[in-house]
Amino acid sequence: MTRDELVSLYQSPDEIGDPPALRGLDEVNWSALGQAYGPATNIPALLRALVSGNSEHQDWARQDLFQTIWHQGTVYSATAAAVPFLFNLLEDDGPQDKLAIADLLASIATGALYSARFDGNPQELARMEGIMKRPLQSEIEAGRQVAAKIRQVMVARIDLLYPYLRTRNPSVRAAVVRAFGALPEIARRIQPVLERMLEREREEFVRGALAQVIASLKSAGSGRNPADCAVW
Repeated sequence: MTRDELVSLYQSPDEIGDPPALRGLDEVNWSALGQAYGPATNIPALLRALVSGNSEHQDWARQDLFQTIWHQGTVYSATAAAVPFLFNLLEDDGPQDKLAIADLLASIATGALYSARFDGNPQELARMEGIMKRPLQSEIEAGRQVAAKIRQVMVARIDLLYPYLRTRNPSVRAAVVRAFGALPEIARRIQPVLERMLEREREEFVRGALAQVIASLKSAGSGRNPADCAVW
């Protein structure tokens, strides 16, 4: 099966409709939203494939979602629209691979929009506008709005990722640690938990993530610039 075939198979809900976690999926104007490779018309199908009960289809959908709404650390307008549905899938019962969904959500929490690279950087903005041959201020403002939407949902529902700090999968543990680190006002509440994790953690790259987040929290608490201990 090709990816196009997968999308075609799940483009519309089946005869019994979408599960409760995906209700309202077709009410989103996905064609007006962007992902890494253009309009986000394939995202509903990928979300539906996550609950298909077919492990191969679920794996393809997971990979494609990583490549489209979190492409090499970049997030998009479609990401903001997909995040509430992903949290619904993480919260609800069903055949979905919750560990994979937690991993994706944790990664999204640490992502950034492309426009963030030149937002607040006049020299980089001037360079990019010279390359693009057009003003980019409207894109910067749109990016700020998308980032705010993602952050709002993350702050409201990040507690659903908390149990995955204890998963046996070290890559997901590290991703969730970094997700909390991206929301320091939330991470501060669980700082003692993170410190205890660091005492027990054996995987070096997870220890590194924990150490960075804890150092950032302590730095912010001591009045130092938290950017000096950036998490990403």
